[in-house]
Amino acid sequence: MDSSARHAREADPTLLRLKLIGQMEAKTLTGESVLPVGGKTRALLAILALSDRKPVLRSRLAELLWSQRPEDMARASLRQEIHRLLEALNPLGVDVIDVQRHALALKPALTSVDAERLLTASLRTIDSVALPDEPLLGELVGVDPALDEWINQQRERLTAHLQQLYEGAVRELTDPDQVAEMAERLLRFDSLNEVAWRARVQTALRRGDQARAAALADQMVCIFGGLEGHVLAPATQTLINGIGTESSSSELLKTSSQTAVSTPGPDTSVSIPMQRPDPMLVLPLHYASSHGPAGEPRKISLVFLAPSCADEKLLQHGEVLRDQLELMFVNMGTFDIVSSPGLPPSDTANAAMMYQALGADYIISGNLRGGAEGAESRLILRVLDARRYGVIIWGTHYDFPSLAPEQAQSSIMAPAQAMQWSIFVAEARRIAGRPDSELSPLGMALRAFTLLLRHDSSLFGRIDSLLECAVDLEKDDGTIALIDAMYCYIRFQNEWGVEADAIFTRGLRSVRAAVALMPDLHAVEVLLAAYLMYDPAKHSMAVSVVQNAMAGIARNDRNHLDSPDILMAGVVMNLLQGDIKSANCSVKVLLENGCRSQFLELLRPVFMMVLLLGEEYQDVIAMGRLISGLYPSCPSALVYYLIALTEVGTFPEEAQQVCRHLLRLVPDLTISKVVSRFTFAKPVQQTRLAEILRQAGVVAG
Repeated sequence: MDSSARHAREADPTLLRLKLIGQMEAKTLTGESVLPVGGKTRALLAILALSDRKPVLRSRLAELLWSQRPEDMARASLRQEIHRLLEALNPLGVDVIDVQRHALALKPALTSVDAERLLTASLRTIDSVALPDEPLLGELVGVDPALDEWINQQRERLTAHLQQLYEGAVRELTDPDQVAEMAERLLRFDSLNEVAWRARVQTALRRGDQARAAALADQMVCIFGGLEGHVLAPATQTLINGIGTESSSSELLKTSSQTAVSTPGPDTSVSIPMQRPDPMLVLPLHYASSHGPAGEPRKISLVFLAPSCADEKLLQHGEVLRDQLELMFVNMGTFDIVSSPGLPPSDTANAAMMYQALGADYIISGNLRGGAEGAESRLILRVLDARRYGVIIWGTHYDFPSLAPEQAQSSIMAPAQAMQWSIFVAEARRIAGRPDSELSPLGMALRAFTLLLRHDSSLFGRIDSLLECAVDLEKDDGTIALIDAMYCYIRFQNEWGVEADAIFTRGLRSVRAAVALMPDLHAVEVLLAAYLMYDPAKHSMAVSVVQNAMAGIARNDRNHLDSPDILMAGVVMNLLQGDIKSANCSVKVLLENGCRSQFLELLRPVFMMVLLLGEEYQDVIAMGRLISGLYPSCPSALVYYLIALTEVGTFPEEAQQVCRHLLRLVPDLTISKVVSRFTFAKPVQQTRLAEILRQAGVVAG
């Protein structure tokens, strides 16, 4: 027995194994053939096997197998073939076909199909995908004209899937050998595939073989130049132009460049000629070889649309708010903003494709609803994923007076900030299945941010390595520096060991870098002040930084009074000035978090600390119960929760449980280590905290 065949059978636990490519086979777990004898019976089994495990109507089966017979005769023949098929599969001992009154289906858990494995292959499993050397269902051709047409459709479906799979691999893989192999596979499907031809040229360039790259480019020019009416894609033109091939290339480029690229109209279906590099992944070969390693990395791209509204006067207000939002995102410096081309197609999917073709990853859209007389108008804001045909990933609303929008009670910075972090989280989730090695520096940083949102101290090592690598690879990205500073700040709150000082120093360095890289993002200045607050000698400097941030926020946002940035700046300023009551008021507003900002969710344990200093013990206990239930490995939240429980004194058993759990997480925790995180508190407060911790059972240290 062939050992490879035996191994394949051992790895496949299904009772019935079907082979539809080449010579058709149907075998049991032990290798016994149960393939039906008749062509119609085999065709019936094949149709069920290629139906994506969905039930196939008896009427459809009759149409495919007896298309030239009357319906009643076809139904009678189908019943006979079903009986023959079930009889042929009898040796299996169990029913692998679900026979219903109106439909039949192949049970997925009991059967495996070779063609199905190819149809469900993905980039992850591409190495295990072997190109079929024989046709699909070749022996069933001629059984019935309708079946012949169906077989052709299945072959086209299989070919299209594999071609799309290899094109995706060529675009996204970074190893030159893998890319070259996938390009060769792709050319077996389509010898005129420009994606594959570009990949071959770019692989040669990556390997430093300029002569081979030029030869391949000339060969490509000759092949495509002989095709009447063929226009090379812009990416192909750019690649050939960069290599500097012979005069034939120049002539072809000249001819190709004279063809105008039409701008899609309102009702035009848009196709995307070439996928732009993914900002979350390492630059793929087809892009890196053309732009070089020094090329500026692509950021997440947004397009802002004017909100839809029937009232023209109200629409003008909406457009002003849209412009404000757009400007805020420009000032953030973390996104590329794509200009809107005007009216989108009426079809949402086509609109998303059009904006994706223009380079947008997300579409910021909305609509305006005018309120009744004297009531406020409402702007509904949405973020749509252009790469997923306009799926909404986030939404909220913003209310303002219809007659005087400048008198709005709330800051538009609140939805803007929540939108930013929601997009970051959506991007991190999109690449969740990718290994760390395939991520770009920004992809690593956003993965680290989503891990940080878990409030799990056991993940600090993984987050640390991701961010260290991201910072090393991209030192001039303000977003990466900001996320690293946030990580260090959160870890410092939860780290009482020997690494604490080094983490704090690194965070201070990162937040200063972020301030320099994003001078218009005043929230970063607030974070810098929060760092400086831990050094009593730098409190006056922290006050100056906060004041500067508050002045900048007020200049940029007329309705800044409830802006998250101004509220956080106020909290830091209040703590520095000893005004705990005002700090508590601001924290309570931030905790309402109507726009669902992940950034504010990350700071919940920090907000617990502020409420604790303000003696809002019941609020701290409520938050402690919630956070310990959701995130049981967050030591800082447990510390504040324990102090509040002990001070209230009405839940002694709960306090003991929290203390035991906290000391399991941090066995060497001491009172002095905890109090060292309250350097900005008054001496009397520090003394009281130490006393409460002693009562709770924490050692002095």
